[in-house]
Amino acid sequence: MEPGTIDNLSILYQSSDFLVVNKHWDLRIDSKMWYETLTLQSQLKHRFPELADPDTYYGFRFCHQLDFSTSGALCVALNKAAAGSAYRCFKERLVTKAYLALVRGHVSQSRSTIRYAIGKSTAEGMTHMMCIDGTEGCENPKPCQSELIVLEHGSYSGDPVTKVLLQPLTGRTHQLRVHCSAIGHPIVGDFTYSRGKDSSPYRMMLHAYYLRIPAGRELIEVCAPDPFVTAMDGNWVPHRVVRRLDETLQELK
Repeated sequence: MEPGTIDNLSILYQSSDFLVVNKHWDLRIDSKMWYETLTLQSQLKHRFPELADPDTYYGFRFCHQLDFSTSGALCVALNKAAAGSAYRCFKERLVTKAYLALVRGHVSQSRSTIRYAIGKSTAEGMTHMMCIDGTEGCENPKPCQSELIVLEHGSYSGDPVTKVLLQPLTGRTHQLRVHCSAIGHPIVGDFTYSRGKDSSPYRMMLHAYYLRIPAGRELIEVCAPDPFVTAMDGNWVPHRVVRRLDETLQELK
């Protein structure tokens, strides 16, 4: 629950070609704003100055993106060839990603597929947001698919919540956040997609838990430790286990 600092970068995997870090919540990957000095980029430069590549704008090649508010596994390529190998894996949909989340309410269906098409909002005051097809001002919606598996029913600060495993089968901006909101179970602490109402938790409860990238001769496979446990956050109290996380992950693999 401690905020990010320049020197609390957590490394999950390291080789001559790749790093996988456990990105802190509320931390941008990079920034062009002079006043935004604490980013994942600055943490990497502080920890691994010798690995920074002067031929890149940010010093490091990020293989994919995580929202500012989202924590968890993020892969960094350490050279151009490795970046190309990872890019091909993402392009050919060979990458497996799974996220953990706490969502508002008790999700009744133990497993479901969410298929709302997602586009960019052009509605006044909402141009920083994505939206589902059929909502006013939803521009260029594209097909999207997310899998949701219920792990535990419980409560957060006394309110009913569900711990879920989410797998994005497509890669739209804010996809999991929009899909959870669309089914009536927004992610706990998601200020944007609660229209500014869900502001009391210290963070948005979305975490990139599992990442598998078959990058040529190198198989990258990591889990970023689950932050949604009572020992880490006493506001989260599980009441009933629906599915065990380790068993669910084995099925996913």
